[in-house]
Amino acid sequence: MSEHSHDNKPGELEESRLVVDNDFEVAPVNDRLFGSFVEHLGRCVYDGIYEPGHPEADEDGFRKDVIELVKELGATTIRYPGGNFVSGYRWEDGIGPKQERPRRLDLAWHSTETNEFGLHEMAEWLEATGGNELMEAVNLGTRGLEEALDLLEYANIPGGTKLSEERRANGADQPFGIKMWGKEWGRPRCGAWAMRWMARGRPVTSPPRITAPWRPRWRQVCAPSIRTLNWWSVVHPAT
Repeated sequence: MSEHSHDNKPGELEESRLVVDNDFEVAPVNDRLFGSFVEHLGRCVYDGIYEPGHPEADEDGFRKDVIELVKELGATTIRYPGGNFVSGYRWEDGIGPKQERPRRLDLAWHSTETNEFGLHEMAEWLEATGGNELMEAVNLGTRGLEEALDLLEYANIPGGTKLSEERRANGADQPFGIKMWGKEWGRPRCGAWAMRWMARGRPVTSPPRITAPWRPRWRQVCAPSIRTLNWWSVVHPAT
């Protein structure tokens, strides 16, 4: 609650008084509101949370000092891997033996992506930070719905399919169980730095929609871990 004085003369700053009452509550706040993101951008991943050989790195290459700071921050949901970055990202590049992963030009941030850090490493890092929840973003910019569904199958199906068995062979016997999904298709009005940027005056194309034929498959892979599907933004979790 705030109180304002309206007796100020022209040009004078208005004074306010803020009263904080711990017993006054409108509604509970979902912990997911206090989320953050990890993107392959600058030193966020490489030389940030992941830096093998650093004195503070653990056996997986994760910076222990950064992990402690993240715990102190208290972030809950973490969106990964972007952001602008994921609009040109191939998720398959970040799985399998690290020495066999391809180096790619990063179309978003004009750098070289080594792909040493991918979905498996992110899941392990989240466990190290205290079990923060992952929101996995899919590339609907340079790729499409089929690739997104492949990622969904790889991450969430326990086994018995090509991609789920590939995940198990890559060291994750149990599915990641990702309940929150985001999309990136480019940012046409953000600026020339953004993927799929379009100059003023040019029409903005719409992102691809998950149309009716695809929805049963998406539900089959996600259920029962989701409540509703938002085809333009996020798959909302059930809990």
